[in-house]
Amino acid sequence: MGTVNKLPGISGGLVALLTGFYTEMINSLKKIDFKTIPLLLRLNFSDLNKNYNGLFLITILLGIVISFFTTSKLLDILFNNYELYVWSVFFGMILASNFILIQNLKKWNFNSFIPIILGLTLGLIISFSDPFEENKSTLFIFFCGFISISGMIIPGLSGSFILILLGNYKLLLVDSVNSLYNSLLIIIGIESDLSHDMDLLRIVLVFTLGSVLGLILLSNLLSYIIRKYEKILNQFIIGFVFGSLTIVWPWNHVIEESLLIDNLAVTIPKLQETTNIISIIWICIGLITVLYIDKYVRKKKIRTNR
Repeated sequence: MGTVNKLPGISGGLVALLTGFYTEMINSLKKIDFKTIPLLLRLNFSDLNKNYNGLFLITILLGIVISFFTTSKLLDILFNNYELYVWSVFFGMILASNFILIQNLKKWNFNSFIPIILGLTLGLIISFSDPFEENKSTLFIFFCGFISISGMIIPGLSGSFILILLGNYKLLLVDSVNSLYNSLLIIIGIESDLSHDMDLLRIVLVFTLGSVLGLILLSNLLSYIIRKYEKILNQFIIGFVFGSLTIVWPWNHVIEESLLIDNLAVTIPKLQETTNIISIIWICIGLITVLYIDKYVRKKKIRTNR
């Protein structure tokens, strides 16, 4: 879950469905309240496990934390050396996730298009407005953590995609996590040539607090929305993602004029350039990967139901 939460287009909720513990996770998260914090501070694991399914949630949390560190180092290397290709994979993944949501809508009528049009309108407004730039404001970082955690709860909604729209994807899921990783290495004396970045460490702390609070406050609300209005929510997400695709369009993130035809809202690549052909291939790889995962989930559900 920690790994895919960093990949726009795949949500942690989808992995929970894939591995069969989504229902248990949602039911356990709904039990969490502010009474959990004193038990956690006192390391009262017995009561945590008894009242809140603590062992289960802590196991998930540890997996997320460990994968966050390992994935961050990999993404850092990829962003620095292959930024266009990384965005290409992300674009393919996001596109595929929308195709899956469309496929899940079995019945279409006039009312189906109302949430889609609303989502599309909002996405287009965001796309053609001044783009969100990286923002290190404490309040905004807290908001990013609070809202992006919904990707763990709503299958099909990617928390990473939300952070891309907010302009803080690389800051929060790559740079700040790597800074914490480096600081931990310094503390245990493995990498003495590295230095602390206190500002990024502050960002990690604020983002984490926002995520935890969002998980506590939103788990009940989002699980209720999923239960009562799943179809409408998916329709809104479909429109919203289509409307905001220009934000993750790979060539909008490069400034090499030799690769581009013009610089409109959607920058058009030169197809005769080898780099752009490779990028298109990576879009296809990202798209096929998510579609394959979804196909695997469906097959597993069929076998389980039998």
